[in-house]
Amino acid sequence: MSNIPTTGFRSTAESSAFNSLAAKNIDTQLIRCDIVFGMPSQDCRGTGICKLSSEFHLSSTKKECRHTIAFASKGEGVLSLLFFRPLLCVELFRRQFRKGIFEMPESCPLDQHLKMALGLSGSTLLPGKYTITQQGDCFRVDIPYA
Repeated sequence: MSNIPTTGFRSTAESSAFNSLAAKNIDTQLIRCDIVFGMPSQDCRGTGICKLSSEFHLSSTKKECRHTIAFASKGEGVLSLLFFRPLLCVELFRRQFRKGIFEMPESCPLDQHLKMALGLSGSTLLPGKYTITQQGDCFRVDIPYA
């Protein structure tokens, strides 16, 4: 599991935007995650989150547009995911983040390491349409879990 400081690699402006978005309603640490977008039933194609892993292994991560890094934290009944625009390829940005709504047509199982690290009581991210909060190049999506 990779815990990183919130300002480890960002410029001052990015750090300020990140800290502002991260601080609202988040009461625990941030955990770096590997995200694969898509639907589990469609072999990780389409919208939503197909896989979420807190065990980030750079050597096994493919350089496909469906993959990115996010930072997860426990919010008030939600898993808060923070994304940075510079880490999203153009196609991924257009498909997942462009309209201000993050769509998850299917549920996604929660990674056991992430669940334990954040003290989450649920085991699945719930399907639905969720508002994307943006500040600068930082996007935040709060997804309920059960």
